[in-house]
Amino acid sequence: MISPDSTPDNAGKAGADQRRRNLWILAGVVLLGLLVYGLWWLLIGQERLEVDDAYVEGNLYAVDARTTGTVAAIPAYDTMRVEAGSTLVMLRGEHAGRKLQQAEAQLAQARQNALALVHEIQASRSKEAALRANLNSAQQKAWRLRASASAGASEDIAAITAADAVRRLQAEISAESAHSAALTAQLGSAGPAGNPAVRAATQALALAHLNWTRRIIRAPVTGIVAQQAVQPGQWVSAGQRLFTVVPLQQMWVTANIKETRLAGVRPGAAVTLHSDLYGNAVTYHGWVVGLGGGSGAVFAVLPPENASGNWIKFTQRVPVRIAVDPGDLARHPLRPGLTMTARIALHGPWIRRPVPDWFLRSAAASRPAP
Repeated sequence: MISPDSTPDNAGKAGADQRRRNLWILAGVVLLGLLVYGLWWLLIGQERLEVDDAYVEGNLYAVDARTTGTVAAIPAYDTMRVEAGSTLVMLRGEHAGRKLQQAEAQLAQARQNALALVHEIQASRSKEAALRANLNSAQQKAWRLRASASAGASEDIAAITAADAVRRLQAEISAESAHSAALTAQLGSAGPAGNPAVRAATQALALAHLNWTRRIIRAPVTGIVAQQAVQPGQWVSAGQRLFTVVPLQQMWVTANIKETRLAGVRPGAAVTLHSDLYGNAVTYHGWVVGLGGGSGAVFAVLPPENASGNWIKFTQRVPVRIAVDPGDLARHPLRPGLTMTARIALHGPWIRRPVPDWFLRSAAASRPAP
């Protein structure tokens, strides 16, 4: 006997009901998804600004030659990691060594000349003292002869001769005093150590020693060697670029944000970043350090002329500097020029965080020495 529920009409009706329930379930899932997305956009999504026009930047330390010479050896090469203070280039030291020996000889000669001046000053002062003693005797003799001539006991010619002797001794004393003063001025008030010639020779020796030490060119920071522009046997001049050292721990991100989306960006805002190098599998954390002083077009080689008749208005971009957590950089190193995607918090309790101490310390360490 055939059951009524097993008829074709009933089976079709049951299938239609099942399909209807499935459609309602699918519609409910879609509506729930839209509701969740809407809530996320209202609460979180609209409070974050996503920028794909962001690039990694960093300090690039130029290594220049500080003295002239011939390259003897190059222990470093492109892509090599070097420690701060390690040798990058060594110059031959014949020329610098001879300059150093010459400066040492000139300093010794200047010191001998200063000591000779001391002895000359002492001899001049001794001669002046002897002349003053003779002057005292001559003055007494002239006084006696003048008194005797007045009394008629001696001739006037003897008194005149004695007076001439006194005047001659006085002139010799004046000349010797001027000579002693000239020698003292030549020596200097600080003595042989402060003699101008000795000081000049000392500075020349220090400069020669500095050039001697500069024949070994060392890495200013720990980083990766790049832009090698020197080869063994090459003659280099002072100021010539030899290498560039890139410290991988001194990196930041510059995001170029349109002016129409810049209003909510504030220093201290939390930022999450993703690099095209690692993809979305690696997330970097950072903070907005500051906003640029002007748009990129203002600092271009040919800035726009707003007053000219052929100027066309277009949306400008302002660079925003973002500090990256050094722990993230240590785990996943970056290179200058790599592209990034930045997501900046605009509203909510996670913004207005202070700039971290590690960034302030790294920024202070990256400043050149005065």
